[in-house]
Amino acid sequence: MWITDKYIYAMLLIFPLFTGFYGYTQITASKYVLFSVLTVLWLLALLIGCLVCRNVPDIKHTGFPALLILIYLLLCCLSALFSSYGSSVLIGKGRYDGLVTTLLCVCIFFGVSEFARPRPGYVFAASISMSLNCAVAVIQLLGYNPLHLFPGNYSYYDAGVRFSSIFLGTIGNADLFSSFICLFLPLASVYYVAAERKHTWLLPAVLLGAFCIFVSGVSGGILALAVLIVAASPFVVTDGERLRRALDVAVLIALALFSAYSFRTAGSSGHLALSFVPGRRGAAVLAAAVCLLVLRLLLRKHEPGKRAVSRLAAGFSVSAVLAGFALSYFWRGTDGTIYEFSQVLHGNISDKFGSSRILIWKKVLGLVPGHLLFGGGPGTIAQRLDLTFTRFVAETGKTLSTYVDNAHNEYLGILANTGLASLISYLGAQILSLAGAIKKAGTSALGISIVCSLICYWVQAFFNLGLFLVSPLMWLVWGLLISSLSHAKS
Repeated sequence: MWITDKYIYAMLLIFPLFTGFYGYTQITASKYVLFSVLTVLWLLALLIGCLVCRNVPDIKHTGFPALLILIYLLLCCLSALFSSYGSSVLIGKGRYDGLVTTLLCVCIFFGVSEFARPRPGYVFAASISMSLNCAVAVIQLLGYNPLHLFPGNYSYYDAGVRFSSIFLGTIGNADLFSSFICLFLPLASVYYVAAERKHTWLLPAVLLGAFCIFVSGVSGGILALAVLIVAASPFVVTDGERLRRALDVAVLIALALFSAYSFRTAGSSGHLALSFVPGRRGAAVLAAAVCLLVLRLLLRKHEPGKRAVSRLAAGFSVSAVLAGFALSYFWRGTDGTIYEFSQVLHGNISDKFGSSRILIWKKVLGLVPGHLLFGGGPGTIAQRLDLTFTRFVAETGKTLSTYVDNAHNEYLGILANTGLASLISYLGAQILSLAGAIKKAGTSALGISIVCSLICYWVQAFFNLGLFLVSPLMWLVWGLLISSLSHAKS
């Protein structure tokens, strides 16, 4: 339907870039108003259109994932009904993560799956949105304050000194900014690799997105991107042309990592000095980029067979997994994400790992036994969790405090808020969606791009906030996946 197409473009282009009129101080409320208004108006237009055309949607053809999502929504409603936190479950006392947001997101899923079909224009819109968002982030990294997002004379480099959280781009919170890139970067890069026509203009978006996800330092997003590359390569890289394009993307990702390693800052936000110092890690990544580029040039005049390409992709995936675990296990560093993973492999787990996520997860799991089946109610973790982090800042002589109002893990958030049954339904819908998509992985460039987008998002969701600033876009992409699967059956 025409109105759904326009709604999708609005959500892909306008929603991520909209910041309101008060910058980061009111960005969450501003985006929530836009999200709610856009979605409600679209749903009303759909209802009127169905009544006028006497078109009754038939969701039977959407299959078991849609059924499980309906069950998930029903369980969320039951959780709200049985919650002891009254009307606060509707909007949520945390960050607008209550029942209303869940209802709107599920409506997006069903509305898009029923009235939309995947089209290349959506990939291009997502790429433009990501590029503009990353452009704002890059300007912030240079020490400026585009769109006056930071209040007063604050800048990106005041994070941890004058305020607690890190903010980037037009999304805000750096973790959510990372999840936004995890959703849209695979759309652009995988579609470039798999499409029949070569869309070279997608490559700048890939470079910008990869650079921003590396320079943001959000380990969950970087891990999700690595997992996607390893897991998806055998399904995406299936012939010589796809191999050449995959090498194009690999070179850009390596250059993005080299740039992120080499980007250095010194001083305060008011007296910021930028420098470019590659170091040993940067030099190693640059050498890898050169090797990939040489291989790409060699393949210009050579056409490998499909079997050889498939073996190469599978061999890369297996080797990358083995090398990654071996490197982590024998890692000699004393800090950083790889060090923490190495300690986990050796059975040593600290509450401070993952920016204290281990401690947060323990506290959230402690809320579960008393409300196992239906949880405490949508959006109630903020009211039930008593955890605050403080840090003394020597530069200012002040103590910064951060109150934890989120599980920092989407799946644990569902478990604590709406219960075990809803989590099982949600995970079941994910698994069945991916199982159906994998069967048709080689039939559609758009389809495999959407699958990779969701995989990347769902992996990083294990470490992320799962808030409406990005999650409605995931439900939209998920609806497009179900639409592509159901349309392929008919």
